[in-house]
Amino acid sequence: MSNNTDWTVPQRKESQKTMGFTTSSWKVLMWWNTEDWWPCWIGFVFFGCVVGLVQHGIPQPGFEPWLYNPFDAFANKANLGLLVLFVAMGCMVWLAASATRLKSWRMFPAGYAVVFLIALVSKVLAANTRLKIASLGDSIWAIIFGTVLRNILTRGGANAKQPLPPWLKVAQQTELYIAISLVLLCIDFTVLKPLAPRALFVSWLDTPTLFLAVAWIGHRFLGIDLQTSIIMSGATFICGSSAAIALGASMGALGKADMPIAIISVFTIPSIIALPYIADGLHFSAEVAGAWFGGCVDSTGAVIAAATIYNDKDAINTAAVVKMMQNVLIGPLSVLMALGWSRRELRMAREEQAQLLELEEAGQAPHEGFHVSEPMPSSKDDAYRVAEHNHDASSSSSSPFSNANKKTSPRNAPAKQPKPWVLLWRRFPKFVFGFIVTAVLFNTTVSDANRTNVNNFCFYIGEWFSTLSFVSIGLGLQFFELKRDIRLVGKLCTLYTIAQLVDIIITALLAWIAFDLL
Repeated sequence: MSNNTDWTVPQRKESQKTMGFTTSSWKVLMWWNTEDWWPCWIGFVFFGCVVGLVQHGIPQPGFEPWLYNPFDAFANKANLGLLVLFVAMGCMVWLAASATRLKSWRMFPAGYAVVFLIALVSKVLAANTRLKIASLGDSIWAIIFGTVLRNILTRGGANAKQPLPPWLKVAQQTELYIAISLVLLCIDFTVLKPLAPRALFVSWLDTPTLFLAVAWIGHRFLGIDLQTSIIMSGATFICGSSAAIALGASMGALGKADMPIAIISVFTIPSIIALPYIADGLHFSAEVAGAWFGGCVDSTGAVIAAATIYNDKDAINTAAVVKMMQNVLIGPLSVLMALGWSRRELRMAREEQAQLLELEEAGQAPHEGFHVSEPMPSSKDDAYRVAEHNHDASSSSSSPFSNANKKTSPRNAPAKQPKPWVLLWRRFPKFVFGFIVTAVLFNTTVSDANRTNVNNFCFYIGEWFSTLSFVSIGLGLQFFELKRDIRLVGKLCTLYTIAQLVDIIITALLAWIAFDLL
């Protein structure tokens, strides 16, 4: 049996049967009850509920701007719906945790209440008019508060990593929260259609090439491990945290996405503030400016913020369309990355197996530490000393719902490797299917009259899940680790700076060509 724990069924001997089914049979029958698929189910439930709420005229909650009294943020009566949202989000994630037998899942409500409270405070602060002018969004506050709480709870560990209490650790589900928000990212084809060719030119022409080129630079010249470099580059060029999680899942390296997401969340602020004034100083037209923001600002919320500062409706609409077109890249790039990385793993495993056979034929013992690679080889240059999320050939793929350390013991004998398409399927982030299905349902089942409201409502709920993920990222950061890995953090910041500068220059040129020259 695999060394990894299977949470979908209780562990038992392979020969043991339950109700006439073997353990492997249960795995097949319970394919839907895995950590990979639960973001889809949760996203679909919320999408259906939102459609029903909009059809019945129930308004979307939203915090009001405030200056001195934070309680003014709740002046909107629709914010009573936050109580319902708090319960609904918690119950759905708790259901997923219990169904997959996540460790300490019974303690989830306590940890979730703390995480949600931090997210709530972060969103209220982000609604402050002065902080909003400074572009200090909820993601920044969520990471800060999460980090502070983590270091208060583990203040006794000055030289070693101290784990979070189980009741809080079970609610620290970074990947799950972001995956759900991605499923709820409804793409409106009718909005895309008028600007689609030019938006496609800006968002797709350079992104795949630059993404791979900068990732290679980070690995080759900055000494960052290849997976972390790919995640950092993809998050910068595509759409921030969503791209980071999708690429991490494709390579079986979800644990390496936290630090890039945290860095991007902080360094996006200068772009939000500076780019609108640069565009105005260079006398860009509204559409060129909007396309520029949409192509080189990392996340959807940050893109809208930058376009809002520019203060032109055409710029806001163009920015939103270009960013939506860029978001669509998540799907194909995830597939290609899963395919490419799976083939790379299999090739490395075959090479090491051949080396082991040569040693055996020569009558030599393998040197100490030699072992055949797992489907995801470990890296010595781990960006932030988190779990390597390794999986052997018989285990399920890395999922966006697990934060537990997963280690596989070395093997000293050749193991049968799976087919490339099997490993591709295991690596492929299933929530990308949810993203596609939701987009299709949104464009085929929602009436034109309700489409804008459904889109905004789904985006609002998705932003709540995103904020929970930023809190979870903060809960994973300890000050002593950042100090210990300061060189590695510096390399990641350098890579982000390179990627962002290249993206700003190239995207400005493409936006000018697409919206002014052509």
